[in-house]
Parts: sequence; structure tokens; C-alpha cells
Amino acid sequence: MKRALLVGWLLFAGLASIVPFLTLIGLGAHRHAAPLAVSGSAVVLVYVPAALVAGTWRKEKALAAASTLLAWSLALFLLFPVYFPGERRQAMSTGIGLLGLDSGWFGLPETLAESLPEEPALAEPEVAEAALVEVPDVPAAAPVREDQIALPYEGEGRRLQIPVLFEHAGRELEVQMMFDTGATYTTLGRAQLDALGVTIPANAPTIELHTANGVRTSEVVLLDAVWLGDLQTGGVAIAVCDECVGDDTVGLLGLNVSGGYNLHIDADRREVIFSRRAAFDRKLDVKPFVDLDASFTRFPGGRVEVSVTVENLAHRPIERFTTSVRCEDQQWSVQLEGIDADEAVSERRKLPRHEPCAQYEIGVLSARW
Repeated sequence: MKRALLVGWLLFAGLASIVPFLTLIGLGAHRHAAPLAVSGSAVVLVYVPAALVAGTWRKEKALAAASTLLAWSLALFLLFPVYFPGERRQAMSTGIGLLGLDSGWFGLPETLAESLPEEPALAEPEVAEAALVEVPDVPAAAPVREDQIALPYEGEGRRLQIPVLFEHAGRELEVQMMFDTGATYTTLGRAQLDALGVTIPANAPTIELHTANGVRTSEVVLLDAVWLGDLQTGGVAIAVCDECVGDDTVGLLGLNVSGGYNLHIDADRREVIFSRRAAFDRKLDVKPFVDLDASFTRFPGGRVEVSVTVENLAHRPIERFTTSVRCEDQQWSVQLEGIDADEAVSERRKLPRHEPCAQYEIGVLSARW
């Protein structure tokens, strides 16, 4: 009787051990491991502990082996959800199928797997590893000509931050400026102008400046030079704008400076490449510092003469100043040259024969210091 019970206990333990054994086989197959390594590992993990325990007992070795095998098989079955959450049922089905029971056995692998109890929520699958962000190699920079400069930028879109050097009366100030392609005039705050030793006169010329807070009237001062790297723009009109000073920049770099260059943005190297243009109209800088006046004389027979007077209010001479005279859809130009600082120059011209107009309009066509 005792022997029969022992044999039955051994058979029961052996059958119970098949469940974790086949589950381990299925787990290894899901991980595409070598079949020999999977089988050997399953044998070691399931059956070696029972053999070791039985070897330490002097008596009843078979009973010790069967009891240990049953307890160890149950422990493995319960621990699978901890280390392999959500995989136990499918792994066992795969393990049974690898024995050749996947066809002709009325879906035996799936039936046995489905009969297993639901896995307790003891753990979650391993968190996927974050992907390493790989920075692509930056292509080699193209050679920069003497009339070019490559400046590093920060930011995105239309508003890029670039380094700019301002010079006036022997003082220099290097700052970060917001390169805004929508800004007409370059701006600085009063603190930056003070650092350059610039005093804003009471009768300083003014312009309308479009800011984030709307349109405002801004005084304009004239600085000696603005440097982009080693490229200089002399005689630059600066609009005073404290509202344009930001946390990282002190003003806007407007078209009265950037308009003198052809621009190329190298997004790979995060650089703005400025290439000096063959010709650069400086009327944006000159216009605020001139007083323009014109008078017209009409003679019998239709002759019309215009007398244009340009007074230079700046501290630097104007090399050439071209005015436009418009009569409805017709336009003519009058050019004046060599206007020294604080001086006025007049030119008289006769206008080509044209239909009479009620009023002539005069403006600035182009200018250069």
C-alpha cells in the first residue's frame, strides 16, 4: 500500500512538473533562443532542485524528490507572472505545440492553456528602453568669401538671435539681437545707447515703429557703425525702443542693416550667412536726418521748374541724395551730391513737358552716406 502511494505521488509530481517545464520551453521559443539551450535550461530549472534535495536525504529519497518537485513546480507556476507578466498562458500553449500536439489533437495546446487560472496582476511587462537621440553629422562648412560672414544663431522660424557689434564715438557694445525679417529699423533700448555714450537730443527725429504692443512714436539716433562679424555698415539709424528689449536680446536687427546683405540660413550648422550685396540703398538711414523741401515755378507755355533743397541734419556727409518728383502717374528724379553735415544744398531742374497736375509729390528715391 505504501509503495503504491509513493508511486502515485511520484506520478502526480511528474505530471505537475510538465506545466512549468513546457512553459519555460515556450518562453525560450518566444525569445528565439537556441533549442538546445532552451531545453537544457528548462531541465535544470525544473528538475535539478528536486534531485539535489533528494541527494541530501538518507532515507525516503523518492518521497523527498516527489515532494520537492511538486512544491518547486507550483512555485515556478506562481512566480511566472512576476517575471514574465502576461506570457504564461501563451508560453504554455507554445510549449505543448512544440511536442507535436498542435495538430490532430482537437486544439489541445490552446485548450490546456485556456484552462489555466487568470494571472494575478503581480507585475507589468518591462518598460521599453528610451531610444537614443542620435545627432546627425554636420556637413562641412562651405568656404566663406571675403564679402561674407557666417554667424551662429539661436531660435527658430522668423525670429533668430544673432551676435551684433555696435560702434559709436570710440565705444563698442556686443549684444544678441533678434533678427526679425519684418522689422524695418534696427532698435536698441536706452540702456544700450547709454553704454555707447549716445545722448538722445530733444529735437531728435521720430518715426512710427510697429511693436508687439502696437504702433508707437520712436526717436531715432545715428550710430557710427554696426558690425556683423567683420562686415561693417556705417551710419546706421537706430530707433529707440525699450519695449523691444527681451530676456535674451536687446533689440531688433532691421532691414536698414540686414537689407545690405543676401541671406542664407544653414539649418544644419545653425548659421546665418550674410553676403554683401553689390548695391545697397541707404535711404532708410538717411531719410530721418534730412529736411527735404521743394518749390515749383510754372511759366507761360507749360514749362515747369522744380527747386529741391536738402538739408543734412546728421553728423556725417551725404554722398548722394536722389529725390522723386511725382505728378499723378508720372515720376522724375533730381539728384544732389556732396551734402556736408549741417549744410543744405539746392538743385533746380526743369521737368519734361507733361499734362498739368494740381499737386506735385516729392519724396526720397535713394540715398547714400
